[in-house]
Amino acid sequence: MDLRHLEVFINLAESLNYSKTAENLHLSQPAVSRIIQRLEDEVGVTLFYRSHREVQLTKNGKLFYDDSKSLLNSYNKALQRTRNSFNRQQSNLTIGITDTPIEQVILPGMIQAFHREKPDCKIFMEGFDHNLLKHHLFKHDSDVIFTTRDDIVELSEVRYFELFKGYFVALLPADHPLANQEELELDDLAGEKILLMDNNWCPPEQLKLQERIRKTVDDLDVSYVNDVEIVNLMVKAGLGITVMPNFVAIGSCSELTAVRLAYPVQLGYGLVCRKDEHDPLVLAFCQAMQEEAAGM
Repeated sequence: MDLRHLEVFINLAESLNYSKTAENLHLSQPAVSRIIQRLEDEVGVTLFYRSHREVQLTKNGKLFYDDSKSLLNSYNKALQRTRNSFNRQQSNLTIGITDTPIEQVILPGMIQAFHREKPDCKIFMEGFDHNLLKHHLFKHDSDVIFTTRDDIVELSEVRYFELFKGYFVALLPADHPLANQEELELDDLAGEKILLMDNNWCPPEQLKLQERIRKTVDDLDVSYVNDVEIVNLMVKAGLGITVMPNFVAIGSCSELTAVRLAYPVQLGYGLVCRKDEHDPLVLAFCQAMQEEAAGM
């Protein structure tokens, strides 16, 4: 398989626009179409639904995208390491995130501060659901990942650096009748349209909470969402309310209100590396992030 073809596929999967991909990669639109056709012939499945109005990934296309993006990231990282091998002062660091609001809010400043101390460090970032991030960590595709404490508490082969402690909240539109409460019981959610995260995007404690809500709260209209940014957008649009850790909701806008749930579980959020990690750069990054978080 030609890696250039893979790059075209990934760009199209993200842009869902042949003209935009052609512009991004300095190709003609017919060339993009030919490459995608050759790739589909090689893979043996249809990767995109096409119509005059839109382009969408098929189910098989989504699976291929998830795996091939990881493959291309690994290739680019290996290529960069090889090119920089002549210079011992240059190092690479790959950070895995799930692209939650808290990461959008805190990580840019924290990473900038680290980069000022380590200007020769080349930083890469990749975004997947928390299960895929753990897989990438164990495969050495990611050096560190950001996740919740309950997601890794049973894993003996990792080291956890806690950044924040927290609790569960209900995220509601600011004008919602429940938004003025200081704390909500689970039964207060009765009769609501509630948006829950699907299993791949749910760390264990959130999954337990969602199952308890689903099984014990009366008269719920439940929908499932597979992206934190999308669930925030849906709440903002008045399509329902959701539950999440308060540190995940930290970046929510003024049009949303987070109200604490009377649900006695203490949560933690931090970053994780492999327990056998000996790279001084990785360990320095973890310690720097803890110091930055302590100063917030």
